[in-house]
Amino acid sequence: MCAAKRMNEAERKKEIMNSAMKVISTKGLTKTTMEDIIAGTTLSKGGVYHYYKSVNEVFKDIMILGMEYRNKIIQEHLIECKKGFEKEFIAKQIVDKIIDENPYMPLYVEFLIAKKRNPELNKIMIELQEQTKQSLKTIMKDVPEWLFNPNGFQFISDFINTLLLASNVLDARENFKKNRRLLEEMFIYIFNQRREDFYESL
Repeated sequence: MCAAKRMNEAERKKEIMNSAMKVISTKGLTKTTMEDIIAGTTLSKGGVYHYYKSVNEVFKDIMILGMEYRNKIIQEHLIECKKGFEKEFIAKQIVDKIIDENPYMPLYVEFLIAKKRNPELNKIMIELQEQTKQSLKTIMKDVPEWLFNPNGFQFISDFINTLLLASNVLDARENFKKNRRLLEEMFIYIFNQRREDFYESL
């Protein structure tokens, strides 16, 4: 009989996150417990707690995986980003994110809903937003500086999250797909306004 393959750290964490994704998708973020997550793994209680001390810690790593998933898509489409048309490229990528159906999106929507009542999740949101900025700067060398102006970036993030909630909670995804060009134009308009505000403040 062959011995069971010994998992490395990355594989163990992946198993824990996979279990968490299934439970959160079923029960919701606020009702999920560490015991629920442990039950869906082959690891012992101590084995899971060695890597994660709370549901929020597991969830943060899941959100980072979702960010990496989106970053990979942007990198694959970078060839479409022509000099001088960065705004159009970013607008297209944002709309793609809003209408995309992937395993991370329902979980992110759960996060947006739950963070209203959980201050710890607000801290995670701030960390994720900072990582998003750094990732975008790394992926796109010519990303406009004005895009990261704090007020402008927060407004754009809030607007994106509003549309993500509508796409998933209000079942507006198909409607957004039909009107994606209008959504892209809306983001380009916002970018232009934020750019003007940024340079006027200098």
